[in-house]
Amino acid sequence: MVSILGNLRCPICRETFKRQDHVVLDIINTVIHHECYYTCTERKLFPIKDEGSLRKIIATYEFFSGE
Repeated sequence: MVSILGNLRCPICRETFKRQDHVVLDIINTVIHHECYYTCTERKLFPIKDEGSLRKIIATYEFFSGE
């Protein structure tokens, strides 16, 4: 998870994610800060597939492992 945390950024606010951040995962597997997703009005966003802490999302979906 350490290598992902340094490179993964929210596409709306451009801030890097922290493990404890509350995030949403949309249907095309984009990770977005929870607050950014619900306050974004500039563009249409895809529906949510899952949400929770970044740690939970990374542990749940194996495509984050990079192996």
